[in-house]
Amino acid sequence: MTEEQILDRFARFYDDDYRNYDDDLALVIDLAQEFGGPILELGCGTGRLLLPLAELGLTVTGIDLSAALLAIADTKFQNAGLQGDVPLHLSLVEGDFRNFELAQKNFAFAYCVSNTLMHCTTQAEQIAALRATYDHLKPGGALLIDLFNPDVAHLQQVNGFCELADQWCDPQTGAQVYKWCTRSVDVAEQLQETLFIYEEIFDDGTVHRTPCPFTLRFLWRSELELMLEVVGFRVDALWGDFDGTSYSSASERLILLAIK
Repeated sequence: MTEEQILDRFARFYDDDYRNYDDDLALVIDLAQEFGGPILELGCGTGRLLLPLAELGLTVTGIDLSAALLAIADTKFQNAGLQGDVPLHLSLVEGDFRNFELAQKNFAFAYCVSNTLMHCTTQAEQIAALRATYDHLKPGGALLIDLFNPDVAHLQQVNGFCELADQWCDPQTGAQVYKWCTRSVDVAEQLQETLFIYEEIFDDGTVHRTPCPFTLRFLWRSELELMLEVVGFRVDALWGDFDGTSYSSASERLILLAIK
C-alpha cells in the first residue's frame, strides 16, 4: 500500500483524532503574523492550521500528498468562506513536499509540524524536503519545524507495546471509535514503525477495523541543525516546547526556527 493510500484511508478519522490538539496553534499564528505572508504549510492535512491563518487575513498555501485529506480541507474552507465576511486567500496543492515545484517562490513563512518531516523515511528525502522549501522562501523567510524529541529509553519502552491511545464517538455514524497504537523501533536506523488501528463499534454490534501503518524517521538535534545548514538555512531558535522553553534532553518536542 502506498503512502497516499494510507493517508487517504486515515482521512476520515483525521479531524476527530486531532479534535483536542491545538498545542502548536499559538506559536504558528505568532510567527505567521511576525513574518507575514504568503505562508506555506508542508503536509497541511485537513487544514487544521491553515484555516485559522486564512481567517486572520493571511495568504496561505497548503501542500499534501492525500487527495482525500485535501478534499476535507476544501469543504471546510468553502463553508468558512460562505459564512465569513472577508474572502479567504487560500490555495491547496496535491503534491509531495519532498520534491514540489510551485510557481510562487516568495513565501515569507513556512512550517512543518506534528512530526510531518519524519514521514520522509531517509535522510536524503528529509534534505530534499528542506531544500525544496528553501527554494520557495524569499530571502529572510523562515521555516518552523516541529518534531518529537527522540528519547531512546521511551522509544524502547513502547517498542512492541499495544495501547489504547484514544476513543470517541463518531458524530456522523454514531459509532464508538477506539484508536489502538503499536510501535516498533530500530534505534540504529532511526526508524519507528507505527500501526494505528481505528476500531469502530456500531449500534447494531458491527465492528469495523481500519489499519493505518506508517514509518517515521526521527532526527537528533545536531543532525537536523546540520541538514538545515547544508541546505542554506541559518538556525535562529531552538525550543523544547511551544511556549519557548529552552531545549534539553528532557524536552518532549524538538522545535527549530530557521531563516533563509
